[in-house]
Amino acid sequence: MKIQFYASRPVSERPLTSSAAATRSAACSKVPLHAFINQLFAGLQPLAMKRGSILLNGIPADLTISAEENMLAYVLWNLIKGAVNNTKSECVHIIALVKDDRTMICVKDVGAYYYHAISREYRKIQDAAEKLGGSISLDHEGIHGASISFSIANPPLAA
Repeated sequence: MKIQFYASRPVSERPLTSSAAATRSAACSKVPLHAFINQLFAGLQPLAMKRGSILLNGIPADLTISAEENMLAYVLWNLIKGAVNNTKSECVHIIALVKDDRTMICVKDVGAYYYHAISREYRKIQDAAEKLGGSISLDHEGIHGASISFSIANPPLAA
């Protein structure tokens, strides 16, 4: 049985004024995602070692996304840290899928009780994801494990 939980509000329900949108786009920078995740992994390595888990960065080295770096770090740090806290002697694998107008960053094998691991901070994480123009979803596939995904819009290509 496959269960999906979409944690963020639909885009149509998110309050976003034009000045907030302008501020968001002005603060965005190109973030090389593979190197960015490696930096987050470096900070989480002691916790992963304590839990007997390994961190695997499966994101292509040339993938970049446009986002406000500090807020992106907050979202991804908390999603990955929750996965590490909720696993023991496992591999926490992070991948990225790019499809036209969206990039989805997936933290795989987060464990059955992942939501409880991040529940204290969850609302803040969700709000930060939405400020980035993204959303968070949790996909639980029973014995096959679970994945948490952060999806963010790609900037439109210039003609």
